[in-house]
Amino acid sequence: MHRIAKVAVLAAAAVAFSAPTATAAKSYIYNSFSQDLERHLVTWATVMACDGDQDGNWVKAHYSRDNGVTRSVATTGGIGTCTPAEVDTSNRVTKHRSQQIRDWATDPYGPWKYRP
Repeated sequence: MHRIAKVAVLAAAAVAFSAPTATAAKSYIYNSFSQDLERHLVTWATVMACDGDQDGNWVKAHYSRDNGVTRSVATTGGIGTCTPAEVDTSNRVTKHRSQQIRDWATDPYGPWKYRP
């Protein structure tokens, strides 16, 4: 096999083995969202809150883990910023949802997203 062909086969194998094993679930609230993330080849190892609106509000991601503990993580940096929660590959996220924190009205929630 030619050297270029060998490199192409190795590159294709690397991409195949590094591809995520599951599609991430996003819980949207307007243009902002919470999302589960894969870390160290473990799906739903963490979650993040992302702000997609230029409205001055911040976004919180509420989540639960296998051990039943419920926590939240918030991003306050403005549009285009995301803040991840702690990574725990042995105590995975079971569900998460987004919340937009507003000063002038009630704080709406996105739908719960559950680990398959």
